[in-house]
Amino acid sequence: MTIANELYWLTLTSAFTMLLVAPYAFVRIRRLGFLRLLTSPLPGDDPFEQAWAHRAYRAHMNAVENLVVFAPLVLTVVVSNSANEFTSMACAIYFWARVIHAPFYILNTPYVRFISYLTGVIACFALVYQLLA
Repeated sequence: MTIANELYWLTLTSAFTMLLVAPYAFVRIRRLGFLRLLTSPLPGDDPFEQAWAHRAYRAHMNAVENLVVFAPLVLTVVVSNSANEFTSMACAIYFWARVIHAPFYILNTPYVRFISYLTGVIACFALVYQLLA
């Protein structure tokens, strides 16, 4: 079974978003232990002592927040039979923009992070354009 290119890129984007939990989850497990991690945080419990771990958490949250916009657009493109080379390229660009965004967010490199974020937003607007044009 072959899936649409747009769904392929959505699947890769979703998988990448799931993987982004690993760095900061590892830090939490090392700090608190696995069993303590399963309980609810206590008031005042600072989950991240290292700044990079907090940025890793924020990079993951940013990916989730943007996936909420990207996924419905991709699904609408596919369901409405609006998929073409333009939408496929927009989805690929979105994926690679997110792949670039995450490590530069974690490494605290604001300009590259912003440009990659903006690239992803533009890719989403390209999907909107294709749907409304």
